[in-house]
Amino acid sequence: MSNNFLENANVGTNKWWQYITSILSAILAIIIVNIAIRLVLPTIKSFFPANDFGKGLITYLLIFIVFGVALITFLYSASKIHKRSGITFISSFNKFSWSQYFLGLITWGAILFISLLISDYQKFEAFKNNFQPEYFTISLLVGFFAIGVQSFFEELIFRGYILQGLHTRLQNTTALIFVNGLLFGLLHIGYGLESFLSSWIFGVAFALIVIFQKRIEFVAGAHNANNLLLSLVFLDLSEAMNENFSWKINWIDFTIQIVALILLVGIVHTFSKKKAQ
Repeated sequence: MSNNFLENANVGTNKWWQYITSILSAILAIIIVNIAIRLVLPTIKSFFPANDFGKGLITYLLIFIVFGVALITFLYSASKIHKRSGITFISSFNKFSWSQYFLGLITWGAILFISLLISDYQKFEAFKNNFQPEYFTISLLVGFFAIGVQSFFEELIFRGYILQGLHTRLQNTTALIFVNGLLFGLLHIGYGLESFLSSWIFGVAFALIVIFQKRIEFVAGAHNANNLLLSLVFLDLSEAMNENFSWKINWIDFTIQIVALILLVGIVHTFSKKKAQ
């Protein structure tokens, strides 16, 4: 299968050490920023309310800072090292599409919200009982930008940079998607077996969408919706980030997630085919 988004890897130079160096630059940036944050964290906390709302805002702020620096560092280093424009890691159309970004955000946000209501309605009830409009509005706005940066960074790395890089070695599209999803799953294995398998399937579905659309904006928006909806309504983000490894799998939740992702891929594939005709 020929795909000019994947072929963007051939625009610049593609030595193995260039991929390692670019990714290491982002990892190094994350490490340095985390060290700096630890030094000033007590001071930062003093500016926020000493409650769950304040804890959530601090978490979003730290996510924004860490992944914002990592994103800028990666785009700069990868562009310089590979001698190619940063947009080639994002799209085959030479410009960023905000319409695709928000389409992904709304489409997956709606599908995910319905699936989470089915699988975890009790947490939604708890959210409703503790709902405070002013806190929610502020958290939504701050979270949109913070989670947006974090999720875009992950999509840029995995469904942009790594997917294109793997294509220079793996010409078989099925194997390419399988391996790309596996690498994304391994990133989340520390949270447990279910997290690993869910992230693997999530990565496979999003890699398929990128190949259909030849760009990452849609999946970046969908990824933002995914993490933002979970953090605002169905999860305590700070606690989820410190969750211990577990071998358990909730098969009902797992199955519902698979069905939701299949539905998303089916919708995107259908509209991609119509657009190509």
